[in-house]
Amino acid sequence: MARPDAAARWVRLPLEGAVNVRDIGGYPTSDGRMTAYHRFLRSDALDRLTPADEDFLYDYGVRTVIDLRGDEEAALAPDRLVERPDVAYHHFSLLSGNIADPEYLSRQLSERISPKHVYQTAVDNLERMGGALRAMVEAAPGCVLFHCAVGKDRTGIVAMLLMRLAGCDADDCMANYVVSEINLRRDASFMRDYEAAEDWERPFFESRPWILQGAVDRIESVYGGVVPYLRAVGLGEGEVSALRARVLGD
Repeated sequence: MARPDAAARWVRLPLEGAVNVRDIGGYPTSDGRMTAYHRFLRSDALDRLTPADEDFLYDYGVRTVIDLRGDEEAALAPDRLVERPDVAYHHFSLLSGNIADPEYLSRQLSERISPKHVYQTAVDNLERMGGALRAMVEAAPGCVLFHCAVGKDRTGIVAMLLMRLAGCDADDCMANYVVSEINLRRDASFMRDYEAAEDWERPFFESRPWILQGAVDRIESVYGGVVPYLRAVGLGEGEVSALRARVLGD
């Protein structure tokens, strides 16, 4: 197979060691524009990247990596690619627990917590969310890659925020979210865990609209929408404008 062209406009990037790396470019906005390619990638974890994958992402333009995983997750599976001297790495844990840990999920069940509640908890982590978004604003020229463990939950919330800020409609944001589960089914280890899961656990593996809707509802009902939410996490007016411009490629 010929080496893929890293300069092309990809939707799902052709990587061997990660199955859910996607560009958020190519979506129409309310003012007739389009989100830009090679500006933001949403991704699953980077610990299984091959050397060819690392080269591809670097050639794609990735110069900033923002890790949204918990401390334990990040320590157990350190990111590759970020060892390069001109690739900046930032870590902002949006959840205190390791949602890949079955014991953590068991505690959530005992507390009658669903994925929807977990998403709302991530939304309310204003300090860490603000840090992650400000790191995007202040990132060096190039592509910003943000990720969690499987690129679905914490990553999905941030992708939704960026797309809504750019002017993408709610249906496109939801469509972008639900693709994660389809991509993750390419991963044999994900499927083994999914098939072994109890019925109550399976929603934590899935990307169904009702789950992300929990975050959307929280942002709307508590904070008054995406822009007021961005101000609540600490971004100033200029930073909000700069973040929108980056998504649009200005």
